[in-house]
Amino acid sequence: MKHSIFLAAAACTLTATFISCASSKEITADAYDTEEEQVTQIAVTPSQKKLDGDHYSPEKLSGGNRSFGQKLFNLNKYVKIDNFTLYAKPTLGGFGTRKGSLIYREGTDIAGFECYYDSCAYAVQFAQAERNALISAFERYKKDFDEKKLKRKDSKSRQAYGFVGGYEDFGNIEASMMYYCKPKVYFGYNFIDGNPYFCIYVKKAENLAVDQKKEGGFKETIDQSYYFTKAQATVLTEFLSDENISALQGETTVPVEMQQSDSY
Repeated sequence: MKHSIFLAAAACTLTATFISCASSKEITADAYDTEEEQVTQIAVTPSQKKLDGDHYSPEKLSGGNRSFGQKLFNLNKYVKIDNFTLYAKPTLGGFGTRKGSLIYREGTDIAGFECYYDSCAYAVQFAQAERNALISAFERYKKDFDEKKLKRKDSKSRQAYGFVGGYEDFGNIEASMMYYCKPKVYFGYNFIDGNPYFCIYVKKAENLAVDQKKEGGFKETIDQSYYFTKAQATVLTEFLSDENISALQGETTVPVEMQQSDSY
């Protein structure tokens, strides 16, 4: 049993490494003028007010058009609407682009993105209030970017725009994400190699699939930091907008297109 688990994890790591190196379109980092930033740098006061209520109830999560068998074995929990790219700096490997998918949980207001991080597949999801909080955080980031208020050496910049409660499916491979958790998700930014990125920082959380905690199972997730250029974050937030999710709820797919990065 232990040997099979080790081999599965090793194979998954190789798969994740291969996927992480691929990119359908070259995305360049957003340039940032150091000299002007130092002159106009202003501290950002984050909002740390936690959103109330459980927006990821079992009743909501079990909705959609899935068959009895799919619900019983927890399959086809969401649909992939489109592909996109993002950046990550996992434990295994350096900072670089990752291929991901924009996902929607049918029959609900829950949507997000999926990609590999280290040796696991993660599906980071947000309900309506949390989606709107993410969109507002990105708007604040763009404003701070334009006004040169971003701080290069702020150890807490990944938490600059507050946090929400998220929902995450995860597992060794994409086709078998049998685990789930409800992590705290921070919105902020970070400078990497001199360039700023909008950041979604997912804190490690307990595996709530209690009956899955057997030999080789996960007791908790790991911290995850996902990074986006303004162009990449625009693709994500436009997909997560109420207008787009309402269209998906009405079974009308709104096309999501990648955009070129901004020069600065």
